[in-house]
Amino acid sequence: MFKLPEQALSPEDYLVFEAQSETRHEYIGGTLHAMAGGTIRHNRISLNIAAYFLSIAPEACRVYQEGMKLRVAENVFYYPDVMVVCHKPEQNPYFETEPCILVEVLSQSTKDIDLREKMLSYKSLPSAELYLIVDTERLAVRQYWRDGEGKWQLQEHAGDGDIALPCLSGVLSLPQIYRNVF
Repeated sequence: MFKLPEQALSPEDYLVFEAQSETRHEYIGGTLHAMAGGTIRHNRISLNIAAYFLSIAPEACRVYQEGMKLRVAENVFYYPDVMVVCHKPEQNPYFETEPCILVEVLSQSTKDIDLREKMLSYKSLPSAELYLIVDTERLAVRQYWRDGEGKWQLQEHAGDGDIALPCLSGVLSLPQIYRNVF
């Protein structure tokens, strides 16, 4: 078991530490934040989404579920619940930088971060086209997408609905997201 550093880490030191750690940590401005384990419901939802994305993704796209870091700034790394990258392969084997789709499945411990800090960080990425925030307590998804003018729009779905997936040229339905969950 590794002891958390007591002082701020550089991004390079974070990557070395994280490669040796049994626990995943997000990194914000030199500080590590341990990632809590998810619930069965959280895992099923993120797996349903990732499996569907993988089934329709072009060969050039990469789909990740929870285990790949995303570098959103020089000193900020997150672990999105689901991430799709359709740009050139990253030179660094430990993180991606140009996702087109990002998904966070809400949990009590991360809800505030997902709705504020991560949303602002994800929407600042030039490559990001779609950010989904998925509820685990009811059939509800917040869909943020970039319109033709590059402005972010919001549509909320409850119960049913379809979500266009721009870089995958497909559509994700709420029943697909919540399959075998409720």
